[in-house]
Amino acid sequence: MDESKISVRYAKALMSLAKEKQVAESVKTDMEMIHQLFETMPRFNQVLKSPVNGAKEKRKLFKDVFAKNLNPMTYSFLMMLLTNNRETYLKDITRNFHETYRKEAGYKAAKLTSAVKIDPATIEQFRALIRKHFNTEVDLTFDVDSKLIGGFVLQVEDQQIDASVTAKLKKLKRELLTSER
Repeated sequence: MDESKISVRYAKALMSLAKEKQVAESVKTDMEMIHQLFETMPRFNQVLKSPVNGAKEKRKLFKDVFAKNLNPMTYSFLMMLLTNNRETYLKDITRNFHETYRKEAGYKAAKLTSAVKIDPATIEQFRALIRKHFNTEVDLTFDVDSKLIGGFVLQVEDQQIDASVTAKLKKLKRELLTSER
């Protein structure tokens, strides 16, 4: 079976069960924390994928790291992954769970890139504008790119607003080049 299909199926099954048990928000928080662990500690993924580390060692690792910190349903899910030898898919499962959660909750994915760091009040204004314009909740991520010189680029799913100085300079250059002809 295709690896992506496996992780999508497990993520959807977990989401379905979490909604049924009315713990979807808690499980979402757990899955975000686990995904963050993969991002900050690449060694964690190596341990899970290594055939040298047996199921017993992985169970102990999961118990030591997760047992007291996760919703019991999330912890049971992790133990089930170990039982089914599917722990190597955990990183993709966490990513797919987050995508499934966002879709089912009606969130729109948005990315704000600016030339400098933006203060929290301005970020909240962007969130409010996106909420109002799209009539939905928003999952907003941030990035700083000094190549923009100034301004920002806001991308909400497949729509983009480029209000950067770089974009304006490129437009001006095109206009000047076409007016010379």
